[in-house]
Amino acid sequence: MAILVIILGHAVVNVDRTFPVALLNLIAGGSGLFVFVSGFFFHRVFYPRFEYGAFMRKKIRNVFCPFLVVSLVALLPMMLAWLGKADMTAQKFAMNLYWQLNDGYVLYPHWYILFIMSVFLLSPLYLLYIRASTAAQVLLLAEFCIAAMLLHRPLGNANIPQSVVYFTPFYMLGMLYSQHYEILNRYRRPIAASAMLGVMLMVVLQTLVFPHLANYHKAPFEFDGIDLMFLQKLCLCIVLLEVAFWLSLRATNRLLLEISAASFALYFLHPFLLSEVHDRLVPWLRTLHPPGWVNLGATLFSLVVATALTYVVARGIRHAAPRHSRMLIGW
Repeated sequence: MAILVIILGHAVVNVDRTFPVALLNLIAGGSGLFVFVSGFFFHRVFYPRFEYGAFMRKKIRNVFCPFLVVSLVALLPMMLAWLGKADMTAQKFAMNLYWQLNDGYVLYPHWYILFIMSVFLLSPLYLLYIRASTAAQVLLLAEFCIAAMLLHRPLGNANIPQSVVYFTPFYMLGMLYSQHYEILNRYRRPIAASAMLGVMLMVVLQTLVFPHLANYHKAPFEFDGIDLMFLQKLCLCIVLLEVAFWLSLRATNRLLLEISAASFALYFLHPFLLSEVHDRLVPWLRTLHPPGWVNLGATLFSLVVATALTYVVARGIRHAAPRHSRMLIGW
């Protein structure tokens, strides 16, 4: 569900024109959901048998290596296009390369990899968090939430320390929920209902009372209000956890399981296919002002087609290189 929310946020067509603002504010900013899931499974899967060296080797192989491979694949056509220009000099080529890599990533969603690798490097600190008293855990979570609401996400998502501070509450909440799941699960319905109210309240506030479009980005030490998107996505984590619990009681959904298994491959590859869908299948929407429902339909169409195409490509790579696909595309 988290990867579908992320792709949906990237699939929005005509974001600055007639797409419903309230809906955009709801679907944007899905990265926090991914961080919450990572925190949940850090405690549930890795903590009982944690060994730092083995943990980092696995993350480098399964997360950082695909990031390098896919980034290189994206960079090569750019470099060939630069070389094809008549006025291209070695100095211009070097400057183009510098500015392309200046933020640390080639494809726009991949800022997340350098950030999450930094979180993995800080695992010993999160182990201390897990071992702290419940009162200390809640106090630290509240402090980091306040810091995140004031800090906002970094400009261009390029400031890794700022991203680490901003998203740490999602990671903490995931660990906390896993650690105290038995207790929290007894009250899951009122907790989920309160979280749903929180989501709706934050969407209304961000859309109508303190108007702001999608994610909040700024330099770290400037004040620019309270990040309402942060609070909304923190609540949405709990809502989707309740949805996941509800799904776990139903018959197995093979489609969701396939999407889940391929989630990192979908994350790494979807920018390629999504840009093709936008450029080739719905380019006319970029020059028109259709009603909001048309933009919404085009966005859902882009989500379905891009996700399906990305899955097919990822499946093909996995079939062609079964022993190395994890290092190539994360699956």
